[in-house]
Amino acid sequence: MDNTIGSTSALGTLIRAARMEQGLTRDTLANATGLSPKFISHVEAGKPTAQIGKVLQLLAELGVTLHAQTAVDIPRKTVLAATHRRRSSHGK
Repeated sequence: MDNTIGSTSALGTLIRAARMEQGLTRDTLANATGLSPKFISHVEAGKPTAQIGKVLQLLAELGVTLHAQTAVDIPRKTVLAATHRRRSSHGK
């Protein structure tokens, strides 16, 4: 199922719906992920300052995968180039 996520609130709603559909409580999900029930509650409420790494961990446990759609075409070679860290010539 595709869901358009345009806000932290929409992402929180999707996470809560996925948890509920799987019959999980926040406590059960917290035990499975190592995250606190309070953190999960904040994410489900759409807290905009939640740590992205922890949100991705939560999504993975729920079996939710994110896909990005961009307004511009980004060639695969550009994506690959962006994954390589480059040393800055700044200060040389």
